[in-house]
Amino acid sequence: MAIVVIASPKGGVGKTTSTIALGGLLAERQSCLAIDLDPQGNLTMGLGVELEEAQIGSYDVMTAQIEASETIVKTEFGLDLIPTDSTLAEAEKEQSSDRDRFLVLKRQLQPLKHKYRHILIDCPPNLGFLTLNALAAANTVLVPVQCQFFALKGFDRILEEISIVRRRYNPKLQVLGVLPTMAENTLMTRKILTALQQNYPQIRVFHPVPKSIQFAEASFVGKPIHRHTQNFKLVKPYDRVIRAILPQKTDNLDIKE
Repeated sequence: MAIVVIASPKGGVGKTTSTIALGGLLAERQSCLAIDLDPQGNLTMGLGVELEEAQIGSYDVMTAQIEASETIVKTEFGLDLIPTDSTLAEAEKEQSSDRDRFLVLKRQLQPLKHKYRHILIDCPPNLGFLTLNALAAANTVLVPVQCQFFALKGFDRILEEISIVRRRYNPKLQVLGVLPTMAENTLMTRKILTALQQNYPQIRVFHPVPKSIQFAEASFVGKPIHRHTQNFKLVKPYDRVIRAILPQKTDNLDIKE
């Protein structure tokens, strides 16, 4: 089982969009589970899942009240989902006295290792309790970076956090790569791509995802991007990430593409 975390301390960089796109593509090849670990619940909504009253989900998983397998719902795209809503924000308070609070998700996912080939975790835009749990449970991290001026600062922050998690909780955690998002044919985009390649030569920089209103449209109708449009330019960057995930090898995950 390969667990891939999609994380960034910055909001609006395409974490949820990327999780939906990757999950939709992976589910057509192998068994895949997506976990909505952001209290905003955008992944849940973006996959067209409407929560019922008192729906169980990520909150129950992160407070260890219910086993993760009991919270899984199906989507029409073959992608399974652990949904969430705003109650997830209370999970950190309830686990504050637990010495192993950053290992809750890792324990919860262990029984699923024979059921899924891939698990994708969509994190909130911070490096708090939920994101640390995801990093402690994961094999690899994909970091979406928006092609804007302050993008590299956020990337440095998560690399520092990954180093801390490696030392304390998960020594095998690897960086799958950085995924430039919302790329345009501008000088700023070219500068960001050049800076990523020059400043982080040991990390794979994936082909950038173009900026397009069609991503928002796909989320609005609850579909992965490849089910919403025939524009291969929007799908191709995610297909390249999929090719990096599928081999499930840990010895070359940090090699530049």
